[in-house]
Amino acid sequence: MIMRNGGFTLIEMLAALVVIGLVGGALTIGIQNRLPGLRLDAATAAALAELRERQVEAISSDREVSLSLSDLRHTGHSLRGRRLARIGSVAVEIHGEDPLHPDALRFLPGGWSLGGKLILKDGDRRSILLVDWPLGLVRAEAPR
Repeated sequence: MIMRNGGFTLIEMLAALVVIGLVGGALTIGIQNRLPGLRLDAATAAALAELRERQVEAISSDREVSLSLSDLRHTGHSLRGRRLARIGSVAVEIHGEDPLHPDALRFLPGGWSLGGKLILKDGDRRSILLVDWPLGLVRAEAPR
């Protein structure tokens, strides 16, 4: 009787690697097809959180706090920096209602705002966040 050592043959290992490669390739294609939607959803959630945090900061510090496109270029490793990088991963437009600062969403001391909107675009999808006047309430516009 011939005893076989425990383990796998080279052919068995190559067959397993081929199967893993095929499954991995199929998963990658599926993820890539879904990626634009995930990126926009993550950017929208990050933008909502960032705007609400800036409003709270304006209330608690009793000073003006704003969000502009230049903020999205200055990201770091902090929570805020990662959130700004997530927002900046899609196309961003800011339309503030303050005629002196049309490219910024401003929260004045006390948290109120002149209003405006933040538009996030990724491919053919878009998300619109509104900052209401006068209370500065931040909300996502309902999709049409």
